[in-house]
Amino acid sequence: MDKIFASKPGRKRFIFLISILLLLLLLVRFYMLPIESFSDKINETIISFLEKFITSVFTAVIVGYFLYWIIGDEKKKQLEFTESSYEIEKHLSNSRLKTERWLFNGGLGRYTKSDTIPKLSERASKERQTITVHLIVINPFNISLIQKYINFRVSVETPSKKAYWTELEVQSEILATIVTALFYKKQNQFLDISVKIKDFFTLSRMDISSSLAVITREDPAIPSIIVEKDSYLYRHYSEEFQQVYRQSKTLDYVFSGIGAPTKNEIQLCIQSLFPFESINSLLLEAVYSKFEKPKNPFA
Repeated sequence: MDKIFASKPGRKRFIFLISILLLLLLLVRFYMLPIESFSDKINETIISFLEKFITSVFTAVIVGYFLYWIIGDEKKKQLEFTESSYEIEKHLSNSRLKTERWLFNGGLGRYTKSDTIPKLSERASKERQTITVHLIVINPFNISLIQKYINFRVSVETPSKKAYWTELEVQSEILATIVTALFYKKQNQFLDISVKIKDFFTLSRMDISSSLAVITREDPAIPSIIVEKDSYLYRHYSEEFQQVYRQSKTLDYVFSGIGAPTKNEIQLCIQSLFPFESINSLLLEAVYSKFEKPKNPFA
């Protein structure tokens, strides 16, 4: 019962199905029984069974909710499951309001690029508060790794989204995230940003603030985990992040211009970070576009 009630969409589906079941049973009890072709004894047996079954189901649901909302209140405060993009973004947005740090370990960093870094930068400037941001994404020029990532995403996505996962899209998303982080590092002295790349990918993404860890899966069918800082799992995910962070390669670059970088400046940045890799015009155009107009994946 805990697993059902822990997810808001799961609770809604469960209550809907139970309500339909009870409604059907009540309709049978009061509008179909007794059945004239059956004897009085058979009708009494069926009626008695239905009434006991309806009572048992109703009682089980009430007791389940009581245990979940009352007895399990402390557990709920520490751990929550959700399948809703809206709920995920709400938790991420709320945890940005007071956090002193943000740790991200994932694949492309699309939400980090579109919302996390810009909004943390805005808050840091407004409050004159230093916020630490540690960012880990996959190596955009490890082509075999990117292909494995694409194969996995294609295998779990809906048909309408599969076409999105191409080598160009993945590379440009990662590079745009890196460029965005380094740009805000230069622009805002209140943001202490570090950027690292790794040569492997995991099935989970981590967004860890001072108060919350939001663990989302690359597979959209798997519920996300919302973990509060007082729980053992929060410490576990924080320690796991630190292990990956130590094993990843640091990237750094200082933009020389004032204001948003031009396409040429972004090209210089990428060439400086990856001096042995070639940057064609198609990739550069895609990176520049995603840097200028990043898209929120939860929208």
